Amino acid sequence: MQLPKRRGLALTIIGAVLMLILAPAAAGIGIWQGVSKGMSAVDDQPWIAANSSVHVTGNGGQTILVEGTYDSTERLPHCDVTGPGGRPVPVVRGSSLTFDWGGTALTRTGSFTPVGDGDYRIDCDGLRTKVLDSSIADDITSRVLVPLGIGLGVGALAFLVGVILLIVGIVKLVSSGRERGQARIAAAGYPGSYGGPSSYGPPPGGPYHR
Repeated sequence: MQLPKRRGLALTIIGAVLMLILAPAAAGIGIWQGVSKGMSAVDDQPWIAANSSVHVTGNGGQTILVEGTYDSTERLPHCDVTGPGGRPVPVVRGSSLTFDWGGTALTRTGSFTPVGDGDYRIDCDGLRTKVLDSSIADDITSRVLVPLGIGLGVGALAFLVGVILLIVGIVKLVSSGRERGQARIAAAGYPGSYGGPSSYGPPPGGPYHR
């Protein structure tokens, strides 16, 4: 007697792979892509030594990043900007934003609007800085969050599908195992099969019985 086929093993394996391998991989790739793309825009900007100048063209807003991290309880460094001809340029203090990647930590301390092309001296309490276009600085958030959101979304979806497939596979495995066990029991009691009563020998009441 042929036993029923084992069912659910493939679903169980696929579900486990989705949960344990693909879901974490998708989330990790999303995090790496998001942070690396965001920080690449910052890494492209040169360091400005303490109390040194940077050449700025145009009148687009410029964001100042200082080296280091500062939590909500710490005072941010104070930055002074001096424009061409020694004219002071107002610095707008906004909300702090920290970028930390590859051993380099930078914190946004403020921004200023150039008054024209020329060299601008940056002094942020003796710390070295980076200055980049404010549109790029504002775009860093979206550069980080978009790949990060996609990666985490794909990872969560893969994990959820993996859980469903794993549960369905286990249920099918248990069900098929029960059916195979019942088939073995039925086969053991089938006439002429192994373990059953022998079909050979004289019938009861034959010449060998008195």
